[in-house]
Parts: sequence; structure tokens; C-alpha cells
Amino acid sequence: MRLARKTPLAIAVLGLGRVGLVTATSLAAAGHHVLGIDRRGKWLAELAAGRLGWREPGLEELLRRVQAQGRLRLQDALEPALADLDLVAICVETPAGPEGRLDCGPLLVALASLASGLRARPADAPPLLCVVRSTVPIGATEELLLPSLVQGARSAPGEKFELALNPEFLREGTALADHRSPSRIVIGERLPGVTRRLLGIYDATQAPIFEVGYREAETIKLLDNAFHALKVAFANEFGRLALALDLAPARLAELFLADGKLNLSAAYLRPGMPYGGPCLPKDLRALLTAARARGLALPLLEAVEASNRLHLTFLVERIRALVPPPGPLLLLGLSFKEGVEDVRGSPPLALLTALVADGYKVEVVDPELERAPVLALPRGARLHGRATLARLAAEARLLVLAKRPADLLGMVPPELPILDLVRLELRTPAEAGCAAASFDARC
Repeated sequence: MRLARKTPLAIAVLGLGRVGLVTATSLAAAGHHVLGIDRRGKWLAELAAGRLGWREPGLEELLRRVQAQGRLRLQDALEPALADLDLVAICVETPAGPEGRLDCGPLLVALASLASGLRARPADAPPLLCVVRSTVPIGATEELLLPSLVQGARSAPGEKFELALNPEFLREGTALADHRSPSRIVIGERLPGVTRRLLGIYDATQAPIFEVGYREAETIKLLDNAFHALKVAFANEFGRLALALDLAPARLAELFLADGKLNLSAAYLRPGMPYGGPCLPKDLRALLTAARARGLALPLLEAVEASNRLHLTFLVERIRALVPPPGPLLLLGLSFKEGVEDVRGSPPLALLTALVADGYKVEVVDPELERAPVLALPRGARLHGRATLARLAAEARLLVLAKRPADLLGMVPPELPILDLVRLELRTPAEAGCAAASFDARC
């Protein structure tokens, strides 16, 4: 259990919109001294009177309480308080711009104001931790925000300031509860450990904390919401299908959601090989056929097969970028998933076929197929037993890992690169062996 630090921090929150106000009031309620900054004078007057312009359960009451306690003060400019601050949270809006781009203009204005104040920060003061909570485009922190602070503050990161990204995962209507009990906390930082876990503001939180690079923190916020949108669209597609079949959508949803082993779980959510096998492709096509027979379009599900084919093409291109034809390549794993000898609809077999057609010489090892009937492989590809693995690995330029037989990786030369398709990573034999047991098998 993480224990809260006893010393309260001096914190400023730039931007008192939906995210900023929840952040400011929650930090004040946790015992910190918070300065809320917003340039809109009329809005500040409303907040000073304890009034919100929207409904957020519990927020108006919390706002009044922390102001009455003297924990939250409001003003329209950051200076002259900047010299005494430990942390600044930037929560200004980044609205949608043209062509889906996020508009970082308001955020850059806030950072420019912050940077000008940093120039006057005493030389003996510790670096001010500047924490961006706004949603930003992928790559923006390193390519846009950090250079803006460096130029404006006339200081390198780690001297007068340190920049972190702490994306918010708040939902309107449950924002306070989401802040108090998050599923996890993500901290994007320039170098490992430089944010010191955001000076302890999450020490009392029981949620796991992930300290990652800027781009991971930027991406996970967008990926989360993309997945939420995907789930809504999927549910609506099977709802339309239910109505077309004269079924009750709610009842069909109840049956679907009753499966917590595969449907509502981490199963199938690890990037890796395309899907395949004897069931998934066949049943997806059967579902789409039933929908088309009733004049029903399910564009999300109809795009799944095309996406799966595109992923196979991507893997071939990835291999070509690492080792051009003819290789040679060693493919470890051929059946459609771990623990079976069934090659019907096998993604590794489809990959093998594509590689041979691309001009590669490919040797294949799959211990689970040693007792299987003779397979019809693409011309030029050969299936071997485990006894020949060491010799084949010594001749190969790349090992393509489609399964995780960790006991065989010790037979691979340590200098042989491995394209681990289980994790979509280029690895060494030792790294692949250590990770072999850490991910769920694809069903």
C-alpha cells in the first residue's frame, strides 16, 4: 500500500474547464494548496461563488468546500506565484481541428505564459514539474510542447523545469469518482524516474502506476477512446442484426456478456498474428452472409476480414525490411495456435505461403506436427523436427517466431535475430525465452 505524503504541495492548475476543475478540486481535497488559473474573468467569478456551468455530481459541493477551507484560490494569471510552486498541471482544451487533428493552439499559449514565468524562477529552486493533462496528438509532447518550453524558458529540461504527460481518463457524469478511483495512472516522462511519480500526488491511490515514454502516454489515451467507440459500434451492429432476425437485442447482449472468459476479458487483445483456425473465419462469414440475406449492412464486421488480410501483408513487409529474399528464414510454429496440430486456416501457414511466393527459402520447425500426417506445403518449404533446429538456426538469417516453445530457444544461436510475431517485436533468443510464458494463448 502506498502511503500519502504528509507535506502538502503548492500546485497550480492552468485551465478550469471540466478536466481542470476536477483536477484542482480533487488535489485541494487531498490536502494540497491549489491555485486555479483561468483567463475568463466572468467564469472565475462564477467559480468563486461556487457555481458551475454544467452538471457534474458532487463537483459543485466540493468546489465550495475546498474554497471555504482556503485550499483552492482562483486568479487569472500564474505570476507571481510561480516561484513558490512545486507542480503545474496544464488542463487547457485541445479541440478537434481540421482532418481530425487536435488543435494545440490553446495549449501552446498556456505553455508560453508558463515559460515566461520560468525565466524568472530562482536559480537555486528545484525544477518545476510541468504536467500536461490535456489530450495531445501522438508525438506532440516531444516534437512541439517540449521545444516550446525550452525556447520560452531559455532552459534545458531538468534545469528550470521538467515536463510530464499525465493523461486523464475522466468521463462526464462520473468525473470525480473516476479521479478518486482510476483504473490505472499513466505518467509519460522524458527520462525514467525524472517525474518522481509526479511528486507523490498519487501516493494514496491504489491503482497501478505506469511510468512510460511520452508517445506511449499520448497513444494510450487515444487508443482507449478508439476502443470504446469500437465497442459501441460493435454492440449496435449486433443489435441491428438481432432486430433483423426478430430477436431481442437486450437478450442477445445478455448472452454475449455472460462470457467473461473470452468476450469480456483480455483474450484476443494482444497484438500478434492474424486470426485464423477452423472456426473464426468460417463463422464470421456465416454471420455476414445471414445479415446480407436480410439486406442488412454491418460495415464494422465486414471490414474485419480485410483488416486481417492487411495484417498478414504487413508481416511479410516487415520481414522483407529485415531480411530481403531469399533469406533463408526459419519459421518456428505452423499450426494455427499453441498446443494443437491443426493447420486448418493457420495464419503461420498463410504467412509461409506468402513468403515462399515472395522468393524466400523457408525452413519450418513445429514439434507439435512431428506426428501429424504429411502436409502439403508450398513448393520450396520443408517441415522439420526439433532435432534439426540447431542446424537450421545456424544457417538462417532470421527466426520468425509464430509460437512460444521456450524450451527450444536455447538451441538458437544468441546472435540470431528473432521476429517475435507473438508480441510483434524484434528480439534476441534470451528475450524471447523470458517472455514466452507471459501472454495468453490465442484461442
